[in-house]
Amino acid sequence: MAVLGISWTAAYFLKPYAEHAPVVCTFRMLTGKPCPTCGMTRATCALAHGEWAKAMAYHPLVIPFWVTLVALLWTYLVMPLSVQTQRWRVVSAWAFIGVVGAGFVLRIVEWVSR
Repeated sequence: MAVLGISWTAAYFLKPYAEHAPVVCTFRMLTGKPCPTCGMTRATCALAHGEWAKAMAYHPLVIPFWVTLVALLWTYLVMPLSVQTQRWRVVSAWAFIGVVGAGFVLRIVEWVSR
């Protein structure tokens, strides 16, 4: 959980730089199209400052992404190993995969509609 704390602290302090930083996404530089996670850093920085609308504008899946990532890390790193925990690990892993998959679908729809 220390990793999450460090991530959120970094996001809080990086916000002014992240909003005006150049694009560093290799996929976007090569294709000119945003990848499924493009905008997630800026969205996370905005979320760390409590700017929910701005965060959603940068990437609409920022909240589900972080909720499922925290659940995934919690089940693998904090919860004791048991049969019940195994079920939650599977659920959290599939939830996270679902959010990332939704990001792919979202970007594909954007690519086709442009």
